[in-house]
Amino acid sequence: SAMVVGARVRAGAAIPLVRRPAKWLLTKLADYLTGTNIPDLNSGLRLMRRSSLEPFLPLTPDGFSFTTTVTLAMLTSGLSVAFVPIDYKVRVGQSKIRPVRDSLNFFQLILRTVMYFNPLKIFVPASLFLFLVAAGVFFYSTLWMGKLLDTTVTILFVGGLQLLAIGMLADLIGKRLK
Repeated sequence: SAMVVGARVRAGAAIPLVRRPAKWLLTKLADYLTGTNIPDLNSGLRLMRRSSLEPFLPLTPDGFSFTTTVTLAMLTSGLSVAFVPIDYKVRVGQSKIRPVRDSLNFFQLILRTVMYFNPLKIFVPASLFLFLVAAGVFFYSTLWMGKLLDTTVTILFVGGLQLLAIGMLADLIGKRLK
């Protein structure tokens, strides 16, 4: 493995109730975007090969999001990351996590990191969503309203095409830089 992560998943890994929904959502997003089940996205306990880490160092931010960035970068690059369950003692002192601000920052970090390595994972679903909304507006307006909302359908459809084109360009540029 390029990296081994001590995953805090065993009994005693209590997550405060206020942080559970955001942590669950961010983990599910990271799981989808990397195509991997990530049991502990933010664990600081990890071992990694220097040779595996060095290509990603220019992308890593300062602070505790380093570990999340490295995990996402390795997974989206196809490197092997092993998650080993560990016991976790209750924290002594206060956490430095700010639930709202840090959740938004982690959301942005996940999107930015995956956009760098696999932009189609983000652009294709977004463009498909716009195509489906365009189709929905088309059928709703013609069948139930009795008139075609052609401007709305056109804007949604063209928006979907633009997102798809931007995603394909981002993917092409990313592959040329590697």
